[in-house]
Formats: sequence, structure tokens, C-alpha cells
Amino acid sequence: MSADPFYLNRPVHLARRDVFYTEAADSIRQLSSSKEPAVQRLIAEKALYLLRESRRHAQAANLSEQTSPQSILFVDFLDTAVDNTQSIARMLRRQTVVGESGNPLDRFLGSTDTSSKMHGHYHRCAGLVLKGLLNIIRDAEKPLHELQQASLAIMSPTDKARYEKAYKQFSLLADGEAEAAVGPFAKP
Repeated sequence: MSADPFYLNRPVHLARRDVFYTEAADSIRQLSSSKEPAVQRLIAEKALYLLRESRRHAQAANLSEQTSPQSILFVDFLDTAVDNTQSIARMLRRQTVVGESGNPLDRFLGSTDTSSKMHGHYHRCAGLVLKGLLNIIRDAEKPLHELQQASLAIMSPTDKARYEKAYKQFSLLADGEAEAAVGPFAKP
């Protein structure tokens, strides 16, 4: 066992980082196949929660002396993924709101056609950000796999077992946790 006090929970933090990132990436890939803005928005909100949790646990794991430069760079990558996903979620939220009859934007502006123009604008903006996000998620597959393998390679057999046990448990809970977290925000 390491004298590093932050190393004790590192395998669990890494497992949660990996599971939540994988779940988020899978959710983001689903965005392009869903056509309903409200469904897309819910998927984006879930992915955003999962990415934030992945980042939080990556940062916690990085408190250890065992942290590699690649682990630190992965947190920066997660920051980018969080920002892009948040942009998508916000555009989809706005698209959903302006798509409703009597929406606040039209009422405030005294307009009847602004919302239809903005609906298309928000849709295009979300699509463009999603396209870029899908590209960086695809490009991250190899370096993330290498980072995971390098992290596992320096773990003791006991820590590997803890990682695998935590990974399995978090895999069962991640989607439900994200749905519960997003539930209060599901309405515009």
C-alpha cells in the first residue's frame, strides 16, 4: 500500500471516471439518431451530468502521486466535452421552448414568426457543436484506452480487483443516477 493518502481511493475514482465517461459518450452518440428535440435535450442533459461526474472523479484520482501527465490532459479533454455538451443541451432547451405555442420569446417581442426562425437556428447550432463533439469523442478512443491500460498496469492486484468491482457496480448504476439527477431539470 502506498503512503500517498490520495492513492487509497484512486481505483474507485478511476472506475467511476471510466464508467461515467463511457456512458456519456454512448449517450452523445445517440443524439444524432434521435429526432425529437425534447428527447435529444434529455439525452444531452444526462450526458452532461455523466461527463461532469467523470471529470469530478478524474480530478479526485489526480490528487494522487500516481497521476500521469496523460491523466491531467484527460481532465482538460473532459472540460472540452462538458462545455460542448452543455452548449448542445442549452441550444436544445431553447429550441424546445421556442417550439411551443405562445412561447415567452414571441410574447415578449410581440412576434409570430421569430420563434420559427430561432427554432431552426438553435437546431443548426446544436447540430454543428454535436458534429465536433462526436469527432473528438471518436478521436479520444485510442488515447483513453491507453490511459486506462497504463493506470491498470501500475495497480497492485488488490487495487485492480477494487477497480473492476467498482467498475461493475458503477456500470449498473450510472444510467439511473443520471436520470435521477436530470429528472428535476427535464422541464423547460
